[in-house]
Amino acid sequence: MSDFLHGAETIEQKSSNFIINEADISNVIIIGTAPSYLAEINEELPHITNDTEAVRYLGNNIDGFTLPDAVETILQESGGADIYTINIFDNDKHRSSVDKDITFANGECKLEEIGIQNLVLNKSEELLTAGVDYKYENNVITVLEGGKLETDQNNVKASYKYVDFSKITDSDVIGSTDKDGKRTGLQKIYDIASIYGINPGIIIVPGFTSKNVRDAVIAICEKIKAYAYLDCDNKTTLPIAEKARLNETEGIDLTCSSDRVMLLAPTVKRYNSYQDTTLDKPYSPVAAGLRVKLDRERNTAKSISNTSCVTVKGSQFPIYFKLNDKNCDANRFNAQGITTLINYKGDYRIWGTRSACFPNKNSGIESFESVRRTADFIEKSIENSSIQMVDENITKGFIDDVLNPINNAFAKWANPTDKKNNIIYSGEAWYDANLNPAESIASGHIIFPYKFCPLGVAERITFYSQIDISLITKALGE
Repeated sequence: MSDFLHGAETIEQKSSNFIINEADISNVIIIGTAPSYLAEINEELPHITNDTEAVRYLGNNIDGFTLPDAVETILQESGGADIYTINIFDNDKHRSSVDKDITFANGECKLEEIGIQNLVLNKSEELLTAGVDYKYENNVITVLEGGKLETDQNNVKASYKYVDFSKITDSDVIGSTDKDGKRTGLQKIYDIASIYGINPGIIIVPGFTSKNVRDAVIAICEKIKAYAYLDCDNKTTLPIAEKARLNETEGIDLTCSSDRVMLLAPTVKRYNSYQDTTLDKPYSPVAAGLRVKLDRERNTAKSISNTSCVTVKGSQFPIYFKLNDKNCDANRFNAQGITTLINYKGDYRIWGTRSACFPNKNSGIESFESVRRTADFIEKSIENSSIQMVDENITKGFIDDVLNPINNAFAKWANPTDKKNNIIYSGEAWYDANLNPAESIASGHIIFPYKFCPLGVAERITFYSQIDISLITKALGE
């Protein structure tokens, strides 16, 4: 048939391009320390997705610095992640000086401190020359042939500066915003969101466990709808945890009632390939990596609990676990709203489903970590997608154009046969004229209510059993 037309025609097109673009809440922001004194580490807020980038931007996994270790752990646990780091280490501010006698053995002297700079050696008040009398490499001072130390290594003094992590304060972590708008510490999360155009999803601050830091993280999480996995103090035993959740105990304060934070204890043993040793390390990078993996392989509705940890080689202290024992160590930690670690037949698993609002503030469905994050995923997906409709004319067609995609998304998320996307029981968005009087519409404000319910978590499973002797007759009579 010819495309010829003598006349007029109208081709109806869709009135709106509004669709629900699902939000990414699986990116991880880490606040910590990296050896910025190394010349190659000069990217202020790097985006890291693999091990090569981790070493390039953060240096090797030197014990004491938290960012290289955390990034390496997250990448191993997740199998790949979008990670953004904030380095709070200040090479000038977080250093101390030392002037001490040193001792050689077999022509070598190993210095124990980290990040040594400005090394000066004197023997009996006489200055020694690097490259002539000695060489210094990888924290080891080695006597050189023909130098002043070759035959006598006594009465040698060393002076130098070294990294002193004890000088890092809560204020360094929390940060601030000055009069010119320059941000430091945690406040740089807003810079990351702006620079990369992301919605911050997961926040961790491994190694920093004070209540001041925790409160600051919670405040940011509340503002930007993020979720944090936070370590308890490394001195948090089970008896201390049960007391510190109510009041400060032995210098440890775990009082917290936020549904945007999961508390983690104890520290875990992880292998450091760079230094070829297994060390006690913060738990939070493990949790963050597992959460990223579950979001990708399953969805936000899958609880992080009962998931195997590939990087964990043990725990700081033994945690007794028995599945049906309310008084076992793991259950007592969980009863306080603290997620812990279990060893189930040689398989280390994260164990605990609840946020820190449990049990004192909230024991309902909203206290589950997966429920809070699913709600964030849905709310951010709808809110961020709505930018397409901002400044459009308010008409009946406009209302339909907003509601239809949202309800289509709810139908997708509630599909019980789609394990990847099934994250809610049901959901619905609608227009309520009572919420939108003429005065509000005239002023440019329109309200769309919606409701949904994320999937619940099988935290407790109960079986009823009985011994029924009538089954004897049935069995023998057959």
